[in-house]
Amino acid sequence: MEAVEVINLVKHYGEVRAVDDISFRVQKGSICGILGPNGSGKTTTIKSICNLIIPNGGDIKIFGKDNKKSTNRISAVFEGTRNLYWRLTPRENLRYFAGIRGLGGKRLEKDIDMLLDRFNLTDKKDVMVNNLSRGMQQKVAIAMTLICNTDVILLDEPTLGLDVQSHLDIKNILVDITSDLDKTILLSTHDMNLVQAICDDVVILNKGKIVAKDNMQNLLNMFKTMTYEIVLTECITEENKNLLMGLDYEFYFTNNGSKIEIDISSFQDIYKIIEALKNINILIKEIKQKDINFERVYLNLTEEKVG
Repeated sequence: MEAVEVINLVKHYGEVRAVDDISFRVQKGSICGILGPNGSGKTTTIKSICNLIIPNGGDIKIFGKDNKKSTNRISAVFEGTRNLYWRLTPRENLRYFAGIRGLGGKRLEKDIDMLLDRFNLTDKKDVMVNNLSRGMQQKVAIAMTLICNTDVILLDEPTLGLDVQSHLDIKNILVDITSDLDKTILLSTHDMNLVQAICDDVVILNKGKIVAKDNMQNLLNMFKTMTYEIVLTECITEENKNLLMGLDYEFYFTNNGSKIEIDISSFQDIYKIIEALKNINILIKEIKQKDINFERVYLNLTEEKVG
């Protein structure tokens, strides 16, 4: 069953088409990522779905009904720090936003306690949000969407600016929301690791148009190559980098040039690369195969569709 359906959506600002006739569907209980460079139309799409922007054309349906008549089934967290009242505590924020939706009573207080516990915020429940870390603020914002008990949650850059631990916490929370609470999540992000870790489906936008939409595995299979990491005994010089770049392969140099990543389509290619390194007296410490890197899939797709 489709939780969200976007049909021929168009939004323009003067002569600029921020969103140019896009269509996609998000299945109930899934996590769908919207990716794209800055200005690709991600945030415009998210805001159109939750009625903050009126599109110039197209339809948006939430569980089969017009989104304008389904606002009670959608909640959203946008990029930045304006999703909460900073001079209220986490408990007060949850109580306030639930009240806007007409929720209250003893059941609400129990639900607030449950969410504070789920998000590991119980010991911060009476601290003003202004005094919480960025990661904790983001947890409170996501908890706010859950206290409203909506079916669809829209998230705009949910991990932006977070430290490693907070990033991991948010990632686990989003997975739990769909599996335990049967929510549908649509998120826009630049975070490739997050997308590859949690998204069931991906929509990739570039210049307002969809350049790819499919499930994660199918997108990875579009660029089904073998990725190898070659660890060198020392950092490679710029001269030797240029020599390697002259070969018919795409090299990625990391760790100050002491590691090389290479995508190959045939296992025999790895022997040619080893021979090339040997010919310029570069010693190899270790070779290992790696998983497909979704960031490269994304870059290939957006670069191919430019122009």
